[in-house]
Amino acid sequence: MHQEIYDACDTIIHHEDAFIDLAFQMGPIEGLTADEVKQYIRYIGDRRLMQLGLQPKYGTSDNPLPWMDVMLNAIEHTNFFENRATEYSRAATTGTWEEAFEGAVFSTENPPSARDAA
Repeated sequence: MHQEIYDACDTIIHHEDAFIDLAFQMGPIEGLTADEVKQYIRYIGDRRLMQLGLQPKYGTSDNPLPWMDVMLNAIEHTNFFENRATEYSRAATTGTWEEAFEGAVFSTENPPSARDAA
């Protein structure tokens, strides 16, 4: 069972890497690089493995993007005038995962480069 969890984690990280490569194919975002995001994904992977009582696998004991936890765990605020709670850290979503990724191809083999897009 432990090996299956490690294998699933490897698959997830492989897919995340492919998505990050796609998102950053035109270059870094100001203050954020693809490598930093990939290290953050591995940091989260190690944290989840430890929460399951398993040994970390990716060697990222220090959070490479400490501000990310603050953004993802933002405080819920109440709109003063409408007295309605608004969570700034979560967006409302509809649909299914199948619809969201319909026709998508995730692969790190021969990813398009910024030169190809120009």
